[in-house]
Amino acid sequence: KVLFLLLVTPYVVDVEAGWKDPNLVLKPNGGGWEQYPLENLGNPMPPVDDKWKSPEASIVVLIAALREGRLPETLLSMFDNAKYPDRIYAGVVQQNAEGDLDAVVAVCQSRGRPVIKHENSGKGLFENPNNCKEFNQIRMIRMDVSEAAGPVYARGRQPELLEDNDDFCMQIDAHTIFKKDWDVMMLEQWGACRNEYAVLSTYPTNYKDLYKNSNHHWEMPHLCKASVGSNGLVRNAQASAVANLEQPILAPLWAAGLSFSRCHAEKNVPNDLNLRHIFTGEEFARGARLWTHGYDFYTITRPIIGWRSNREESHASARRIATLLHAKGSDQSPEAHANLGFF
Repeated sequence: KVLFLLLVTPYVVDVEAGWKDPNLVLKPNGGGWEQYPLENLGNPMPPVDDKWKSPEASIVVLIAALREGRLPETLLSMFDNAKYPDRIYAGVVQQNAEGDLDAVVAVCQSRGRPVIKHENSGKGLFENPNNCKEFNQIRMIRMDVSEAAGPVYARGRQPELLEDNDDFCMQIDAHTIFKKDWDVMMLEQWGACRNEYAVLSTYPTNYKDLYKNSNHHWEMPHLCKASVGSNGLVRNAQASAVANLEQPILAPLWAAGLSFSRCHAEKNVPNDLNLRHIFTGEEFARGARLWTHGYDFYTITRPIIGWRSNREESHASARRIATLLHAKGSDQSPEAHANLGFF
């Protein structure tokens, strides 16, 4: 309980501010904006080197994917939008069923350089006769869907894909879209923290808003609230907001959908392999472990990656149910009923 209080109150905001002022934090319960005093960022241990400034600094993007058909699009967006794609690697824990398209196969097919699967290769070993460039930049753990044990278990295997000379690691969801030059932006944001143990983390914005100045003062999701359930598990609440940030600011909570840091964070404090089939509380648990190992969380100043939801499919499903139940205002056309088919 004491740990929880410390995590959710890392700073005090007490400066009233206007809409266009810099470094804004939304007051609790949406009661206007306050200005974040940058002196509260303290004096953390500075980066041990300036590798973050180098075009040769490697970035390993860690992804756990369960039968995710959007994973190839995520990988292509990652490579295509990096300013220096040669330094980008993906570390993918893929959990597929028989007949699902392998991510490496899909990426190389899209490049017009198909790979060839070895006969009797079990979970998938491929040759690269057509010199698909990304073939050597996508590190894979291939699991059968029957071996899946939830997102934390899959993420817990991600460190198996890391190498000793990897510089920076970035955990994301398997349905993510990247902004142009995202690699340089993320490294600049990390460098601006002036903290070797900085972890950039928040809930990504919608991918359609990647180039949008939200509410005309660059609003960004900011994690600052959590709740304790009856079972004692702590769950992140819906993101609040910050705006007009001049540099990343401290946040009390960690998010699984975006976590960017030196790779030593993934090695020193990996996801817990023993947390199987759990969704509630896993973010706070990892955040607590990272924080007690000396890592600090920061909210980024601008959108850099975006979360691609299945909102269109969800809305289509809602319309289908409304047609079935003859809900007010629903589509009751012959075509809509024909589309219900057997159901």
